[in-house]
Amino acid sequence: MKILYILLTASVIFVAPTVFSQTLDTLVDVGTHKLHFRVMPGKGLPIVFESGGGNDGSVWGNVMRLLREQTDAPLIAYDRAGFGESEIDTMHVNIINEVKDLQTGLKKLVSGSAYFFVAHSLGGNYAMKFISDRPSYVKGAVFIDVVSPYFMTEVRAANTKKLWASDLEEIKKESIGFYHLALNYECTSRVLRNVANSIEIPLTVIASGKTPFEGEDRKLFLKALKRFAMDRKNRKYILVEDADHYVFYDQPHLVVDEIINLYNTIKEP
Repeated sequence: MKILYILLTASVIFVAPTVFSQTLDTLVDVGTHKLHFRVMPGKGLPIVFESGGGNDGSVWGNVMRLLREQTDAPLIAYDRAGFGESEIDTMHVNIINEVKDLQTGLKKLVSGSAYFFVAHSLGGNYAMKFISDRPSYVKGAVFIDVVSPYFMTEVRAANTKKLWASDLEEIKKESIGFYHLALNYECTSRVLRNVANSIEIPLTVIASGKTPFEGEDRKLFLKALKRFAMDRKNRKYILVEDADHYVFYDQPHLVVDEIINLYNTIKEP
């Protein structure tokens, strides 16, 4: 559990290399606050990027640049509430409302109502909630070292939240977004467990050999993620043995190739 604490608290101040050319940076009003989006305009089925816990949309810069070399699809990254340049409604922030806000923002940004998702780590929770809410809207997804429902049990989620309890005020000073992520962690994990079994769309699940855990927890994380990947016949599982948790930093071309491979099998609506 200590490793998860280090990963998530460190990620609040993690600075990723970003390469955004010909990108629209915009704040979109989603009702009670505004979300910051980075959009590479294009045509066809939009690819939406969901970042991991503590990260904003800038982590996807290099992947978006590499993808633009292979596809003209609209590429959309965003900062979740309280991260990056996004505002936050502290009275109503939770995974359910955050997913609704993302839906609102996407409707204002692009025409049509179908998407392809790429999600990393805790971002998988939000992507799965989005898919569960709008099963016909998401045509496929690539999940990168996501937190699986078989790993983040009720007990583990409660213990994770306890790790932050004594540091909440310091966390709040560093990042209001992460502060609310910590407060809502049990709820976010409960939603994941509730919706994961309803996911029927084609998935590619990419796992890192060097998860953010060590020892027995690393084995459990990988075993649980592989189990999730094998739950349906329309899922592909890839283990990248020598990659860290941010697989798209260590192996960006592999990740981009897998996104393109699955994306090209999905017909436009």
